[in-house]
Amino acid sequence: MTEDDNPIDAFGSAEEGVEPLKPYMDPTLFDTIDKQAQIDLLTSVFDAITLAGVDYDLKAQDSATGKRYTLLKDEEVIDVFVMDMNLTDNILDAIEQNKED
Repeated sequence: MTEDDNPIDAFGSAEEGVEPLKPYMDPTLFDTIDKQAQIDLLTSVFDAITLAGVDYDLKAQDSATGKRYTLLKDEEVIDVFVMDMNLTDNILDAIEQNKED
């Protein structure tokens, strides 16, 4: 997300439901992390990114073993994550560590 982006435009709104999260969801993991759990994790992640400021962005890329999530600040890579039940905590920790640097 850039300074010109509106968080609602970037991440969706209550009216849009989970549609903006679909590119970030990892269907290869639905056996272990069901769709609703992924929605809950991703919603918390994007809430945290929105609160952290417009400098942060999360990109999702497909890989042979599932999605990879790249956390960026000012277009610089902070860290890369995989979808697991600790995704929100891992991203929050990375944001906090980056704020301290």
